[in-house]
Amino acid sequence: MNNRTRFRAAAGRWIVGLAVLAGSLVGGSPPVSAAAAAPQAVRTVSYNACGASTCQNTTATADEWAAQFLERMNAVGAADVIALQEVCMGQYEALKKLLVGYTSVREGQQVPTGCARWGGSSAKFGQALFVKGAAADFTTYQALVNPGESDVRRQRWVVCARGPLGGRTTLACGTHLDTALPDNGTPVMLDSMERWAAGAPALITGDFNAIPAHSALKPVRTGLCATGPFTEADAARNTPTAWADAAPVGYRLKYDHAFFGSRDFTGLRATTADIDLTPVEDHKLLWAEAQPLERTAVHVPGDLTGDLCPDLLAVRKDDTLRLYPGAGRGRFGSPRVIGSGPEWNGAVVSHRGDWDGDGDEDVVARKGDQLVLHRNTGDGGLGDGVVMKVSETGWAHATPVAAGDVDGDGAPDVVARSSTGLWLHRGRVAADGGWLSHGAVRIGTDEWKDQELLVPGDVTGDGKAEIWARDAAGDIRQYALADITTGLGAPTVVGNLPVASRVLGASVGDGNRDGLADLWYTTPAADLVFHPGGSAFTEADGRSVTVGSGGWGYFSHLG
Repeated sequence: MNNRTRFRAAAGRWIVGLAVLAGSLVGGSPPVSAAAAAPQAVRTVSYNACGASTCQNTTATADEWAAQFLERMNAVGAADVIALQEVCMGQYEALKKLLVGYTSVREGQQVPTGCARWGGSSAKFGQALFVKGAAADFTTYQALVNPGESDVRRQRWVVCARGPLGGRTTLACGTHLDTALPDNGTPVMLDSMERWAAGAPALITGDFNAIPAHSALKPVRTGLCATGPFTEADAARNTPTAWADAAPVGYRLKYDHAFFGSRDFTGLRATTADIDLTPVEDHKLLWAEAQPLERTAVHVPGDLTGDLCPDLLAVRKDDTLRLYPGAGRGRFGSPRVIGSGPEWNGAVVSHRGDWDGDGDEDVVARKGDQLVLHRNTGDGGLGDGVVMKVSETGWAHATPVAAGDVDGDGAPDVVARSSTGLWLHRGRVAADGGWLSHGAVRIGTDEWKDQELLVPGDVTGDGKAEIWARDAAGDIRQYALADITTGLGAPTVVGNLPVASRVLGASVGDGNRDGLADLWYTTPAADLVFHPGGSAFTEADGRSVTVGSGGWGYFSHLG
């Protein structure tokens, strides 16, 4: 007996009154209030309703379709999140009447002729998201994944709701992507999710129009800064969710996916079902469940704000220090001023290491003749400056940067270049000062006086931070400390970025969550360009992306 026959045979037990549906058929736990305590499992459903195509249901009314959908969905499993694609307004409104205790958001401006038969307030067509909980507790979002597309027939969307799902604030999203878009539209979708999640647990389900091996799913699996990589609920099973039996197509593929942030969910499972609501075979319903996981403390090098995204510091020529919060995929959010006044004029800033042992990276700044530590207040704000170490020759003619743990002793270090060479100031973690109590060691000759220092952190995984240096010809070399007595080992060339076209540079670590250190540079046109790691850094590698347009010519230092 196939799925279609089984569903018909079970029709008797599914036929119940709409009043019963409204009160109990959606099943599961009652809507979660904002005050709920212990986190609970979260269950999701994704279904392509095919409301206005050749697979459209032509026998049911909108109310009948909504009742049948909920009956058959609940035969598979109750859901806290329901994502529908290709749903007409009449279907959406009929379902909304039955889903008492759910908050919803829909988007899609297309008006195909097939939607008129469902009635409703309009004949619009698109996608919808329902989440269990009161509307007052949720914020809903929607955004195009193909920005600038004015033809409503080609628009693709991501729709989300942020609120108390499973007893904790969670961003739940649904989408319907398109292979005609660059990378299916996933990078744009993830940028939106990064902003909306704001560090909260996140999940996304929907019709991605991509089989599991499709390259467009790689950035989805990479995930968001705070959530870590997304894990797919049925990755191991690879169960088909879509098919087309008519020749010459004859395919059975997996297009529907359910992804959960790996730092916040565990115990994932999923199943699929043909719920028999279309006259021809189309997408199956995908049901998934994930258990809550308490997020453990994770430190991401370069993160100042605590959202697990590396952040950028920039000294502006108006005597202000700005923090640009990381936004994933090499991008940064809107800046905030965290320091101002004449003391920041010409300052050299860096943030690589927790100097006071409180778990947050701190900011090291050369201000005039002093080297100053500003403790992180926990959200990227700066505490009062404390002098780190007095130098007999002063710091005004040196370029000191916090480079991470260069010598591998477990404490952050500072490297400084000057006319006399490159110097290592070994550090120690201390709450009461004395951070640079060791004597300075020269680890490079006076050829370093013209090098640009870049501090990517530990790029080789050996427990020691490497140093990148760019010379006047634009060559970027990677150095590692051999030992304190012999200094730096032989360098490796990792790229070439001409000084004329790449002006001010910085590495704040891994900005796109691929496990590799990246570079950011300003240009003569005052843009900010992101150079992802993975191959030699060059202008013509085809991988660099402009992540800031205009205004970047007003800075004297990035860190």
